[in-house]
Amino acid sequence: MDPAFSTWLLHKELGQKKMTFDEALRFTRQTLDCGIVEIPRTTYPDWSQAGVRNLKRLLYKHGLFCVAVAAQNHFNCPTHIERRREVQLTKDFVDVASFLGARVLNVFHAGWGDREQGRRLKKEMLECLKDVVAYAERQAVVLAVEAHGPITDNAEEFRELMASCDSEYICVNLDTGNMMDGPAGNLKLLDLTGHAHVKLTYQDASGQKRDAEARRVLAELKKTGFCGPVTYEHESDAPLEEKAKGFAEFKAMLASL
Repeated sequence: MDPAFSTWLLHKELGQKKMTFDEALRFTRQTLDCGIVEIPRTTYPDWSQAGVRNLKRLLYKHGLFCVAVAAQNHFNCPTHIERRREVQLTKDFVDVASFLGARVLNVFHAGWGDREQGRRLKKEMLECLKDVVAYAERQAVVLAVEAHGPITDNAEEFRELMASCDSEYICVNLDTGNMMDGPAGNLKLLDLTGHAHVKLTYQDASGQKRDAEARRVLAELKKTGFCGPVTYEHESDAPLEEKAKGFAEFKAMLASL
């Protein structure tokens, strides 16, 4: 399993204009000595056709492979029109992932928002996901559903969702920090995993911060035969030097598995 770095960990520096995206990629390649990057939508400023072409040029310039783009879509919307906008957004990012040669496109399902609304709209949201999966199949892009928000933050409902949308072009984006049932829940999703985000802690259903047992979860994932890149996504307000130290420790952990 190869280590990857997410530009999400630099979103504050990027958002506050303390760092350009070119500098973020240089930091990834040179300071972190990492050749694999993941790019969430809100960390890159220009997703126009020209902007995506420039992103591909920047990746080439820095010798980076874009393992994943994250659409950061949100199907948990109260109206049909809002949900259709999110479907189109996600399809647009299927095309972006294809153009960049990304291994997967990370997608949200419920994303965020009202938990009970997410359950009330389960049928409508599933229709959105199936629509996007059908498009991804035609474009030969694999969707990795993130553990993020209602329905995907616990193993039971997540497995039910995946069973309802059977396709070779959809998988779980395992996340050691976003499951309310923690490492126990993640271990129940290993057979569905096609991509992974690594955080060192998670919050349980009561809001208590707990050890995500990332090393144990990744060791079990490796036993399944998974050999794809694994993205470091442990967010902190630490300075860049400390972020670099954290990523170095993450690389050493992966190498020791």
